[in-house]
Amino acid sequence: MKSNSWFYNKDLKPQGPLSLQEMRALIHRGDVGPYDLVCNDSLGEWKAACEFAEFERSLFPAVQVFMPGQDVIEDEKEWVLLSSSESGKSLVQEGPYSVRELRAMLTAKKVQGEQYIWKSGLSGWCKLQDRPEFAGLV
Repeated sequence: MKSNSWFYNKDLKPQGPLSLQEMRALIHRGDVGPYDLVCNDSLGEWKAACEFAEFERSLFPAVQVFMPGQDVIEDEKEWVLLSSSESGKSLVQEGPYSVRELRAMLTAKKVQGEQYIWKSGLSGWCKLQDRPEFAGLV
């Protein structure tokens, strides 16, 4: 029987223990991404959150509203980006940006794959590097 004690890695420090419901809520909000390391204490092994059967892929904002094989609308300004303020002490929302603009910003290294983005239809924020629209640029 599986334990309900879950842990996730944040800033190289284990966080938890959490129940399965609490862990699912963190994933749904985007606080834990599909490739963030997660551990169930009954297994004792850290692996990507998306590798656990308890967390279906549609739970992750990083894959929500994306249909494989469907064309990406590159010029629709729908993405909001979180960036550090000029003082570096807080986060500010920038945008909206289009996929084309964000790809250009990634290529020019004006944004990082670890930065968070959001658009309408997602349950939470996710990292640029986790979204299929930006795969291969990070």
